[in-house]
Amino acid sequence: MEQWENGRHRRPLLGRRRMLTWLAVGTVTAVGGGAALRQSLAGAAVTAAGPPPTAAPAALDESGRKWSDAKGWGGRAPGPGSAVRITDKVVLDADARVGSLLIDAGGSLVFAKDRSLTLESGGNVEVRGVLALTPDPAHTHILRFPDIDEHRFQGGGMTVVDTDTGLWVTGSGYLRLDGAPRTAWVRAAAELKAGDTTVRLAADPEGWQAGDELAVTPTAPPDAADFSTSYDLVTVQRVDGRTVTLTAPLQHAHPRVSAGGGAVFGAEVLNLTRNVRVEGTEQGRAHVHLTSSRPADLRHAALRRVGPRAAGKESWNGQPVTEPVLGRYGLHFHMLLDTSRGTVVEGVVVRDAGSHAFVPHNSHGITFRGCISHQTWEDAYWWDGPTDTRTPQIPSDDIAYLGCVASRTVYEPNPRGYRLTGFSLGAGTGSTARDCVAVGVQGATGASGYEWPENSEGVWTFENCLAHNNLEDGIFVWQNSEHPHTVTGFAAYHNGGWGIEHGAYLNDFGYRASVLYGNAAGGIAVHALGRDKGTVFDGLLIDAAGQSDYAVATLKHQLDGEQVTLSRSRLTGHRKAGVAFRATADGKPDDIAVLDCEFGDGPELWLDPDAPAPKQILFRKAGQSAAVALGKPAPGLAAGPWNAATSPATAPTPPRQVALPALKFTDSAPRTGRVTG
Repeated sequence: MEQWENGRHRRPLLGRRRMLTWLAVGTVTAVGGGAALRQSLAGAAVTAAGPPPTAAPAALDESGRKWSDAKGWGGRAPGPGSAVRITDKVVLDADARVGSLLIDAGGSLVFAKDRSLTLESGGNVEVRGVLALTPDPAHTHILRFPDIDEHRFQGGGMTVVDTDTGLWVTGSGYLRLDGAPRTAWVRAAAELKAGDTTVRLAADPEGWQAGDELAVTPTAPPDAADFSTSYDLVTVQRVDGRTVTLTAPLQHAHPRVSAGGGAVFGAEVLNLTRNVRVEGTEQGRAHVHLTSSRPADLRHAALRRVGPRAAGKESWNGQPVTEPVLGRYGLHFHMLLDTSRGTVVEGVVVRDAGSHAFVPHNSHGITFRGCISHQTWEDAYWWDGPTDTRTPQIPSDDIAYLGCVASRTVYEPNPRGYRLTGFSLGAGTGSTARDCVAVGVQGATGASGYEWPENSEGVWTFENCLAHNNLEDGIFVWQNSEHPHTVTGFAAYHNGGWGIEHGAYLNDFGYRASVLYGNAAGGIAVHALGRDKGTVFDGLLIDAAGQSDYAVATLKHQLDGEQVTLSRSRLTGHRKAGVAFRATADGKPDDIAVLDCEFGDGPELWLDPDAPAPKQILFRKAGQSAAVALGKPAPGLAAGPWNAATSPATAPTPPRQVALPALKFTDSAPRTGRVTG
């Protein structure tokens, strides 16, 4: 073991023999068809390839000399000015502060399980060997970076950058963050009122304790003040079964929402506390960057004050704005290809982050289960998009978001947060989003809980996800897709825009068995026409709940395409009409079929007088056998309640019964456990 003390960020002078020894370990190894060279903190190259992913992690070796034993350091333990290199096995048994830390291949640093411990590092911590924070439930392990200067960050690249302070896992290094299990989130079992000091939960809050910090999500309708930002941040005083007593009363009301289709939602109560923490400070944010070929095990950890920002080139209202530092995110898996397969991230919280929270960039086979992003800037669950509108996004395959939450996602400045999203469902194959929640996403036009982004087509299994109380949309699609996509069991309530805003020009989506309730702009906006078979909205319950003029509206169609179909659905609660045909004169005309749907009070349809003559609008009401075609009324003739002329028409399918959704949403995050081994 060597200890260097030549300054926090300086490297020691190397003799010729040592330099040759270091150079000898540098190799280039083919990974996924490409040659990857990983660089170390001290500049030496290490191999990119390591042991293949395994189903069960190797047993953690917790033996080793004690950090507090000065003899192991040559008579003097490291201090705040020490650049520490570990080549053997060390157990952290006392709080410590260093200038920087390198855990070399073959070395390990394991925090003692039976103690609450804090390790602070003024500079980078690089893991080529093993770093493990695995406390028992009664103790807490913290890795903190207290001296970060975000102005010095450079960003980008595959190699460790001395000025970009954070946790780097390189070569074949292994990171284990394994805290005590906590149910990540549970829904409230009843309406919560301002002034309440107890919260009754709909499921067991496993692992919750006195002192835990909770975030209670907003649920108020979009005509209420601060409907997308009225969170309560509270502290647990006591837990009695499913009843949680708080140290202070709630400041906001959080109504329970009956959206229909069997879907009843209480506010999500997010537990933000973990007994493993990696964090920066309010003065400087850190990051976690993984390029190791060995899959990490990350369970029940909190990453706080991560995601540094830098001065931007633009201003807003005369004031400069900041922008994220490239590649320095909350939890960043960077271009690992197939070597990341088998990686599991469970119950991890990223909060108070200046940039993206969870980033599986060109890294395949990673499962995120019961994770939370809260109060983060930029898209929360995301990986790098295309460089321009003509270049496809680099894919990440077999990514799974299971019971994850994107909460309070923000942008600077908010009026420029176009297409900000909680979950960016990017390019790749075999990926899944199931039982997830997007809430409190801010931003501007096109911002949403879930986005299928432009030039980033990925075919996702998308099931039983919820978007509510986002400032704009629940779902935003803006793709010219080559493949069919299916959205099943989706619910969107109390969003400030549309439940689903569907564009861009031509694509084929199938939205099935979903509920859209009380969204301020309406249930569905249809920009895109069909590419091959056409988009189908089938078996939906769309209840405007008095919030919008229309349950469904067509908007500008940029290109002529195949017919879009709305079928076997119920539309109700609208102020003017169920479906409004509002194609614009500077685009292509409507080509829409509304078949076998039932409606609440008021006109079923309305043809905007400023819209061009439709290519085709077919209508057959539920329970009827005959279909009609709608067209522009002749000049001087009464248009009727639909503002349209009608003529007999033939529908493409025989009559069918309305098929209302019967949704079954889970009331809590999936169960998670500790690493075995």
